[in-house]
Formats: sequence, C-alpha cells, structure tokens
Amino acid sequence: MSRVEAAAPMFHRILDANPAAVQRALIDARDRFAGAVPDDALARMELVMAEILNNIAQHGTGTGKEPAADRPRHPPVTIHVTVTGHAGGLACAISDNGPPLPSSCLAGPEQPPSPQLAALRSGGFGWVIIRDLTRSLFYFRERSRNVLCFNIPRREDDIPLQGGDPPVVRAAGAA
Repeated sequence: MSRVEAAAPMFHRILDANPAAVQRALIDARDRFAGAVPDDALARMELVMAEILNNIAQHGTGTGKEPAADRPRHPPVTIHVTVTGHAGGLACAISDNGPPLPSSCLAGPEQPPSPQLAALRSGGFGWVIIRDLTRSLFYFRERSRNVLCFNIPRREDDIPLQGGDPPVVRAAGAA
C-alpha cells in the first residue's frame, strides 16, 4: 500500500491594486500558513509581501501614498499572488500588469544608509527589507506583466547577516 503525503499549503489570490485588497490578501495569506510554518517565517513573509504589494498599490497605479488630482493615473492594476509552502520555507511569486519596476529598486546600495541619514528621510527602505529577508529574489518583465519571485527561508538562520542573495533581473525573452 502506498503512503500519500500531505500536500504543502498553498495560497493564490488575484486582487485589485488597492490598500483594502492588499490588507485582506495579507490577512488571508497569514491565516493560510498559520501553524504550517514557524511564526518567524510567517512574519517575514507578511512583511516582505506587505512591502511589495503596497508598492504596487501606491506606485504601480500612479496614486502614490496620497491621491492627488494633478497626478496622472495608470490603468487599473491587477495583482496575482501565489505562495507555496515547501521543506525550506515559502516560495512566493507576485505578478502585476502595472508599469515596469524601475531598475534602481533591485540595485542595492553599496552600503546601508547611515543612521543619521535614515533619521532624516522617510521611505525608501522597502527594497532593503525585501532583499534582506528573502533568498533567490528574481524579477523579470514579460509582455505587459512584472513578475517577482523569491523564497522566504523557514529558519532565520538561513539568511546571511549581509542580507539576501543579490537579485537576478532578466529581460523578457532572455533565457
């Protein structure tokens, strides 16, 4: 008689790029993996996904943090989120039909900003957090969609002190 393995938990959601839909997706993803992965990995996944999804909702739609009447708006943006549990952690893929991700987002600073500079500016640390908490960060654009894939390690010990892997960027159609 063959033994059937329990399927790894999986989460998939298609949502509009707006703060309420992002918040609901984050709550549902956390609920889906609660108890299936360590709390620390769950918290890291939620933080990374919140940074990415909120960036899409704010910058990919042209609304910014605060809507302004004179700011040009982009067509509606739809986000696809997939998270799959596996032995090493959580494999995540996020895609959207917004404008291309600026290359400066993935190019990490030579060194983190000084604490004095950090105290003076607001924002801009999302990609530092994303790079530091993920492994195998990979971005490409295909046709009119951005695709960002990464892994959240099951254990925090699996993340190097200097941050995650350098991101891989592939142009559409490249092998």
